[in-house]
Amino acid sequence: MSVPNPREFSRDGKYFAFINSQGKFVVHEVETSNVSQVYTPNLHLNAPCTCFAWIVVGDGGGQSAKKKKKRTSTSSPTGETQTMVVFGTSKGGVALYSLASSKIEQTFKGAGHSGPIAAIYAEQEKDAVFTAGADGKVLEWSLSGCEQKLVHNMGVEKLTCMLVIDEGRKVLTGSKQLKLWDTSTGKVVKTLIGHTSNTVLVEKLIGPDGKTYALTGSINDRNVTLWSLEGDETSPVGLFAIDGGPEYISARLVASKVHLVAVSKSGVVHYYIKDLEKMNTTKPVKAKHTYEVALDTTESDSKTVESLPIFVASNKFSPNQEQLLIAYGTEHNLKFEHIIVEKELKQNVIIREAISNFQQKGQDGKNLKTKTPTVDSAAAEFLNPVNAGRKSLKTVEIPMEARLENLALTADSNAKAESSPKNMVHLLVQGLHSKDAAILRSVFGRNEPEVIQRTAERIPAQYISILLSEISSLMQKKTVHVATANCWLKALIHSHASQLMALGSENLLSNFGTCLGIIEYRVQHANSLSKLRGRLDLLVDQLDRTERLAKNPEELAKSSHCLIYQEEDDSDVDSVIGKELASNEGSSGDDFDGVMDEVDEEEDAMAGSFVRLRNGTANHEDESSDEEQNAQQIQPEESSDDDDDDEEMDVSD
Repeated sequence: MSVPNPREFSRDGKYFAFINSQGKFVVHEVETSNVSQVYTPNLHLNAPCTCFAWIVVGDGGGQSAKKKKKRTSTSSPTGETQTMVVFGTSKGGVALYSLASSKIEQTFKGAGHSGPIAAIYAEQEKDAVFTAGADGKVLEWSLSGCEQKLVHNMGVEKLTCMLVIDEGRKVLTGSKQLKLWDTSTGKVVKTLIGHTSNTVLVEKLIGPDGKTYALTGSINDRNVTLWSLEGDETSPVGLFAIDGGPEYISARLVASKVHLVAVSKSGVVHYYIKDLEKMNTTKPVKAKHTYEVALDTTESDSKTVESLPIFVASNKFSPNQEQLLIAYGTEHNLKFEHIIVEKELKQNVIIREAISNFQQKGQDGKNLKTKTPTVDSAAAEFLNPVNAGRKSLKTVEIPMEARLENLALTADSNAKAESSPKNMVHLLVQGLHSKDAAILRSVFGRNEPEVIQRTAERIPAQYISILLSEISSLMQKKTVHVATANCWLKALIHSHASQLMALGSENLLSNFGTCLGIIEYRVQHANSLSKLRGRLDLLVDQLDRTERLAKNPEELAKSSHCLIYQEEDDSDVDSVIGKELASNEGSSGDDFDGVMDEVDEEEDAMAGSFVRLRNGTANHEDESSDEEQNAQQIQPEESSDDDDDDEEMDVSD
């Protein structure tokens, strides 16, 4: 899931600012809902901003702010305050931005972070600005001197949020775990365990007894968690249930009751009211009120009701405690409005007209504070179709090989295959840099292993971590997208194994943690599913065979099962009798007759058993016939034996 864009109201509530998906800093006037200014950083001179914090320069900002006011060119008369913004950039630096001049007034001096800054917090009482970066460090900057002061090493984890407590004596950092640090000793006071993914939102609360609490939100959790930063308690104090990942939270305490406003990813506002002393983790707190904004369809013929997502909501800047300040719409068009909280209504649907053109209507005749480059008309050179064509003919020369390829009836498939990975690399880098969903969809929509392997080999090293996050989000979709994501993951590991191993075990686990969790979850039930599939196949085959036999009775008659028994050969019986006779050659005639009687009885029993096995029951006539046949079979053998005995007697005489 994507990290929400930084957004925050100014300290006096007059302005609202956010960083959009293109990296621009947009400032709105809350009272008029107009865009005050848009700051687009020059990528050649300035780095794009990743986070920001509001500060007040003047009497309201403290003594350190007064010193700073004398040094800046935008100083105001004595007794006045000025609202400014502190930027954290993608290159790890800090800059001071002025709303009055719409430009960067000062760039802080110092080495800064080695990676982008993820969170920034201004502590004007201490004349300091704290920044947390992806390099696992927390830096302390001097606000009056605009320079770096201290460096606090917080481990190797990529920090995603930060909260300063006790005027900088303690710092709460968030990544996959929340850790409370003592800045004087550089040691962990305690580790808060409860979130399953990176923490991106944090809000501070001061209880009626002076205790400090923190509200945090994670990108994958459907809960806003309340923590106590006092004592040794490491488990959550309370949970607030939300329908999706939180995008923005705002909270305050009123008579020992927590009033929390949370905006979900679906654009719905959840308003919670709960006594702080009655909080527990066994049952999450449900919202007392929910607010949604829908389009008015009375004048249109459409029967479907479309909703306007709520971008931000707060309970700190309304003139009345029973009101909420919300902004609904999109990044390009926002409308601010105060809503009265009605205690009896739990679900509130606000019907408003479309606001597609309200910015243009409200800003007629007003110029935004944007700068356009000045062009010297005397030094400018204008091209007309004539000289432009001549210039292209002189500079562009098509080689003979390219001309012959253009004359060919069929294109070279090998050349096309070699050029496609290059185009895929350019598209992928462009999509990862701008976070354009359409470009990424066109790249990840091709499940061709060879093209994916060539593209992964050419991807720059600085885009590997961003690509891993996109692959993780792709693996959370349907099975088709999971197959493509697995192919990309395999190619990426095969091509950049050495670079991934250089990150270290902890960083490597943080990058692949989401992918490994999804793979383990999907493989967990693979054995059961395969067994179920085999049984279903057998059941379907039996049903098909039953239907086929019902339609064709002749096939059923042919396929009827009968019990067939094959008798043993008579040669085996003869061999047995011959062996017994040979062993009893010296016996008398009476013994010989007894042996023959026993053989007859055994053959009769065997014949009877054969008949019973074949027919199930034996009739008397069948038994008699079988006995006669057996007698006929034995008589020749007896006669032959008698003849042999007679011959022996004659010879002896």
